[in-house]
Amino acid sequence: MNIKQMSRFLREVHWAKKHGWDVGAVIRRYHGWYKNVYIYNDFCIKHILTGGGKDLTLATNLVNAALHLTGCECISNPKLENPAISGGLVHKDIEQDILISHQRPGRQGDEPTVDRIGLEFQHIGYDAYSNRLLFYVARHVGNMLKKGDFYDKMQNINIISFQMFDYRPWEVSQRYVHKAWFQDDEQNTFSKQQMLTIVEIGKFLEHANTDYAEDDSRLAQWLRAIDALNNNKDFSAFAGDKYFSLLQKRAEMSTFAKELFIKAGERMKDDVEVAAYIARSEERRKSEDVIAKLQAEIARLRELLAQKS
Repeated sequence: MNIKQMSRFLREVHWAKKHGWDVGAVIRRYHGWYKNVYIYNDFCIKHILTGGGKDLTLATNLVNAALHLTGCECISNPKLENPAISGGLVHKDIEQDILISHQRPGRQGDEPTVDRIGLEFQHIGYDAYSNRLLFYVARHVGNMLKKGDFYDKMQNINIISFQMFDYRPWEVSQRYVHKAWFQDDEQNTFSKQQMLTIVEIGKFLEHANTDYAEDDSRLAQWLRAIDALNNNKDFSAFAGDKYFSLLQKRAEMSTFAKELFIKAGERMKDDVEVAAYIARSEERRKSEDVIAKLQAEIARLRELLAQKS
């Protein structure tokens, strides 16, 4: 399924559940039309990449691809963490789509280095999204040290944002992967312990067969494989890869419990919040445009009056 088909399906599931109708009948009807779910749906991607919380094989491979980790740099056997981090009684909580941790061996006599890696999948772009990612980093950092811990116990945090909208438009940058970390005013690295990695899925797919046609990186393979399953394209080029074969199997509608679709249909809180924010921003921009036009007209009238006097 593509995103529109998945949205229609979840609305029907939610409507059936709300009115006491047969949810199973809705699922069976859509399964007759579509073999696979829309993989980038929040609930589906969590289930697929983590094997329902039991197997991180796919999540591990995708993270290594997104971070361009190869050989001994690759993460292996990570641990699935609770993605919800409390802000206490006063401050805002966060909950990432997927959160994993990985221990790297320390130097002789040193404790292992801990990497915390959060995965976000976002469809709608808005001007405060960068603030959201920064807040995720800040919440992680703020919860790392306990009383008595020295600062050398700080863990590495890398938030990977897989997003359908551009971080930087094509006219400005032809790259679809960007990394952000702390630098000083001379571009010297201050710290790489807090890293943001941004993957522009929409930009890649728009140029996949032209500008990125020769891109055979592991991340490009992932994006192409998911797009093939989402849009019912020929998957034969990926079927021989054990990871993509597993991806194909887990993406089938038949592998999902009815309860997951019901939950996905009920919870669209994030999309509602984003839509409300965008609506407020649009109204604010319209008001600012009106004020700017009024100010320009007042300035023009003043200039005319000055010329007459």
